[in-house]
Amino acid sequence: MKVLKPFAAAAVILAAALSLAGQAQESQSMKLLRLKSAQLALELKKADYDRYLKLREEGLASESDYAQRETAYLQAQVDYQQALISFMGSEARISVASAVKYQDRSGKKFVRVALRYASKELKELAKLRIDAADLFPLDFMKEIKDVYVSLLSEGKVISDPYEKTVASLPIETEREVTFQLLKDVENLDISVSYSGKTETTSVYLQKGVSANMVTVNSAQFSQEADLESTATYDLSLEKFSGEANVFKLEAVNLPPQITYEFSDPATGARLSQIKFSEGVTSLKLQLKLYLPKNPDERVVLDRPLEFFVLAMDNAQTERLRALEAAAGGAGGAVGAAEIEALKAGAVKLELIPRGVPKVEVQALNLYYEIKTGDTITVDVTVKNTGTRKLNNVRVFCELPLNWRAEIAPDLIPTLDQNKDEAVRIRFLPPDGVSVGDYEPKIRTDASADNRRVESGDKIVRIHISSRANVVGIAALVLLLVGLLVGIVVFGIKLTRR
Repeated sequence: MKVLKPFAAAAVILAAALSLAGQAQESQSMKLLRLKSAQLALELKKADYDRYLKLREEGLASESDYAQRETAYLQAQVDYQQALISFMGSEARISVASAVKYQDRSGKKFVRVALRYASKELKELAKLRIDAADLFPLDFMKEIKDVYVSLLSEGKVISDPYEKTVASLPIETEREVTFQLLKDVENLDISVSYSGKTETTSVYLQKGVSANMVTVNSAQFSQEADLESTATYDLSLEKFSGEANVFKLEAVNLPPQITYEFSDPATGARLSQIKFSEGVTSLKLQLKLYLPKNPDERVVLDRPLEFFVLAMDNAQTERLRALEAAAGGAGGAVGAAEIEALKAGAVKLELIPRGVPKVEVQALNLYYEIKTGDTITVDVTVKNTGTRKLNNVRVFCELPLNWRAEIAPDLIPTLDQNKDEAVRIRFLPPDGVSVGDYEPKIRTDASADNRRVESGDKIVRIHISSRANVVGIAALVLLLVGLLVGIVVFGIKLTRR
């Protein structure tokens, strides 16, 4: 069979592209009929060409007749190739066969994407009697090279690596690429670039076989919490595999002084177990820890306390009970390796108990009555009523206008828990202070772990009254006595007359 020269092949492709523009709306069935018609015409022109070629070799056909048959045969090839290109389409297409999310034993999440290249058009060609590859280079349709794949969520790449390359994707085959997720999602976009174009497919991730049937995660894996307060952990649970849909929730290795509860953040309902309904693969929960008022040998201030949150089926729960019974002699703590061996949904969390700094000013008497010109001495006790050592406890007063105060001592360097320090405060009213009621305030501030600690105000109520004028009173008495004597003498004189 005569093969087209490169220039002729280029002309064929150009003509085919122009023909495709007019056939864009033509159905695939009509394209197949057109291809079969072109195939039949090609067979007839080839048979005529072969006959004249033999006649020419025998000297029974002229060069002009042979040239006409050759030209007709070449034109039939062009027509067939045009019909073939139209039938095959202008572009190959790769589809996403599957996208499976799973996690390893360390808790890292991955997505395994399967890509498939298939062409029903090439299958149809196999039914034809002429090998199209003899007339048109179909190798490029049988294999796509350099396919670039990436995972996106909200327009951003969320995978490691950012992009992977499939070097070759033969027809009717699948190739898998695996990514580690940088952001945990339930659905994402798969971007596939090949042959100068990019296609994006939005998918809901399937759940694959993982190390655990349920995974448990928390963004607040380590928290600080004051004694007599509540620590809250936000939990996310995701079901990957297994037939079980109901799981028991437990916090393991917490001391009995710390109580806890699981709750639904939407409704506030307390939970002891969860159920994954049909079609539900992820749930949100909250874990609340209630700390005791005072520390002890199990709840030690500033010492991290590690514990586990578990989501277990019935069999795993029974194994946990056996482990707790075996660890009873060691305080009931179950080891991390034993927790991992359960193969339950688990997350290790940490709680750091902190003491509560608190300072209090105590006094036996906070009400005083004085005369103008007097001073007041108040004895108070500064006490650490919290659960942390206090540093740099300063005593100061908020005073009425022009008043002064002498405080000894005004600074206490350290004050341990349940310890106190005596402080004497002398209030000095200004000269010429008006008679009336005054309310100076005694205040403190301190520090604990570089945090400021304030106390409530203590108000001292002072009533000031005026002093008695002794000289004035004496002069008034003398005046009254003199007046009385004068009246008596005047009366005696009147009587003698």
